[in-house]
Amino acid sequence: MLDASLDVPTKSSVRKAGDKLKDPTQDHTTALEILSKWRSLHSYPINTFQATLRNKAEALNLKNPIIAQRLKRLPSIVGKLQRLQGMKLDRMQDIGGVRIVLASIKDVYALHNNLLKSTKRFEHEALLPPNDYIQTPKRDGYRCLHQVFKYKSRLRPELNGLCIELQIRTHLQHSWATAVETLGIIERSSFKSGEGSEEFKKFFKLTSALFAFKEGTPVIEEYKNISYDELIEQTRELEHKLQVFIKLKGLNITSKHIETATNESADYHLIELSKTDDLWRVSLTPFTRQQLEIAEQLYELREQKTKNDPNSDVVLVSVGSLKQLKKAYPNYFLDTEAFIKQLSALLVK
Repeated sequence: MLDASLDVPTKSSVRKAGDKLKDPTQDHTTALEILSKWRSLHSYPINTFQATLRNKAEALNLKNPIIAQRLKRLPSIVGKLQRLQGMKLDRMQDIGGVRIVLASIKDVYALHNNLLKSTKRFEHEALLPPNDYIQTPKRDGYRCLHQVFKYKSRLRPELNGLCIELQIRTHLQHSWATAVETLGIIERSSFKSGEGSEEFKKFFKLTSALFAFKEGTPVIEEYKNISYDELIEQTRELEHKLQVFIKLKGLNITSKHIETATNESADYHLIELSKTDDLWRVSLTPFTRQQLEIAEQLYELREQKTKNDPNSDVVLVSVGSLKQLKKAYPNYFLDTEAFIKQLSALLVK
């Protein structure tokens, strides 16, 4: 939990730390300490945001929503600072993130519209317009609705202005994003950052377009003039060449390869995916809400230890049960079953 006398770093000190982290030749020790403190401040806003989101989903009678929150990984924050010209740490909007996965496109917009209409019970300020990657998919095929909110609270005024990014996506969009991240782990390439084989990136653009057709939403600009049948044919040919299904099917981590002391009362889990002797394992460390500070400290330690290890990935998340955890972050369990099932059904028609 956040201490009542929490020392909040000034935005100027945060910005200076971010600028220093952009330069790989400089000593990052002090800058990383400031970054870690700045990141940890987002825990309280995303906790309260998630609770409000659950109430909204229930009030709208949205069926079986998957709701999860996470603090952005330090390597991802530093990578974004170095990759995007002009990016400032104090203005980065996705350090604290909440995701909700819903059954349909209709549900996505019903929830989003409801959040924007609220004036009293939902006090956080929405930064408009949202990034609607459903109506205008990213060039790589990514589809999801992103809405950033500025936190506002009478109880924690010192945290007012911190940004929380809400991602609203369908199960189909979630399965696609999971496959991208999972194959990225296998190929040791961050496809969502633009890295990796052009053929694999083309495969995901094609599958994104097929899923967009299925949901009745716009396809990426590159394929807007290509027929559905042609998309199917190109996807079949490329899948056969790359053997994507074979690569993904053999990866799903079984329960015997999940090391955990988890229980239903855990509020947070530190997830670490690692590979030793060609065998992938997942380690889950549970924490209660009262242990959040300890969880964040361990998160930072594990990040620092594994930052140069391509066979290890770690993240601190809050979801709930192990079952919900697997649904919200299937990529950490190398589980692409939903993606394979949905795509296979399209390709056999």
